Amino acid sequence: MKDGPRALRGYLWATYAACAAVLLLQAPLLPVALARPGVIPAVLVFALLTYGGEALTLQITAESSQTISGAAHVAVLLLFPPPLPLFMAFAAACAAELPQSRPLYKRTFNACVSALAVGLTSLALAHIPTPLSLRPGHVVAALPALALLIALYYALNSALVVGVISVATRQAPWTVWRAEQWPALLPELATAAIGILAAVAWRFDPLLLGLFAPPLAAMHAALRTAARALAAEERAERALAQASVDGLTGLLNHRAFHDRLDEEIARAARGGRSFALLMIDLDDFRAINNGHGHQAGDAALVAIAAALRASIRTADIAGRYGGDEFAALLPDADLAEALAVAARACAAIAAVTVESDGARVGTTTSLGVAVWPRHGRTRAALIQSADAAAYAAKDAGKGRVWAAGDDAPPVSLSRRNGNV
Repeated sequence: MKDGPRALRGYLWATYAACAAVLLLQAPLLPVALARPGVIPAVLVFALLTYGGEALTLQITAESSQTISGAAHVAVLLLFPPPLPLFMAFAAACAAELPQSRPLYKRTFNACVSALAVGLTSLALAHIPTPLSLRPGHVVAALPALALLIALYYALNSALVVGVISVATRQAPWTVWRAEQWPALLPELATAAIGILAAVAWRFDPLLLGLFAPPLAAMHAALRTAARALAAEERAERALAQASVDGLTGLLNHRAFHDRLDEEIARAARGGRSFALLMIDLDDFRAINNGHGHQAGDAALVAIAAALRASIRTADIAGRYGGDEFAALLPDADLAEALAVAARACAAIAAVTVESDGARVGTTTSLGVAVWPRHGRTRAALIQSADAAAYAAKDAGKGRVWAAGDDAPPVSLSRRNGNV
């Protein structure tokens, strides 16, 4: 971690130092706690269970998982006085992290987080007078203390983890918690409840602990299956998105734009609202490819796509219709609104230039505007109307906007010197 940010290194070393200080301060009390009659067998059982909880993970989402150590941690907090929970959590975490391939500083940090969360919660509960009794008939009275225990443990554990991610990524702690901890909140509470039940079962009959293996295994399998299904769904969505996007410009491709146009026609038909279609045909774009090469042409297309996206409204949809043609869908727009947006797009595209061989090159565009249902009720009819308007704009001198059916005079933009 020598090359890491100074703030992150400081946070890690502060965590290591806090963990070492707590362990050293509590170490003299360990022999006394272990000398109590019958405590060593119980410690060994729950140390093994805590190790199992650290080693076994629950897949929460396709990209995140968590251990079920929370169940064992809550159980040892309920059953053992300080400093036993601290040393059991630290030893189990060290044993679980030892075979991992993560960098040493990460494994050390994970072990310290477990030790601090459990150890500090144990110390806090020992100094707070609470009716924490798990004897039959007393569990209901102990509910406030149980809630306090879970809240303290969760707050300490989450704060340490959120803190290191916040420092490493320079994000606000709340943002980190929402992204990293919120998806795991319910599983965390579920494991805490299992820990409470395990402690009650141990007090009643230690053999009852065996009954917890099947539900834990079932929860592990169910979450893993759900995570795999979610991952498959996300992969399918990414593949669909990639199949819908033009690889060069990042706009919708021809097929995807047709699909959105069909959806908008159906939506408008149901709601009785109009929408507009812009067909955008670049003027003399072949001259850029022929005179400056296809790399300059591709750079111009990317810049024009960005200009188009910036000039239309937030709810509008832009697509690359093919070659040097673009299109835009304007939901809930009438002819006047569509002409205003088209004029902005025409001006924005005319302002685009790219550098080629020391010169700045650009182009203008002819835009055709058609409004549903005025200029066509079907996809084919609407596209034909907007296309015809775009060609009319070209015939009228290029670099302008034309409405379908001569419904409005063309909006002309003077061509800039040096345009091709």
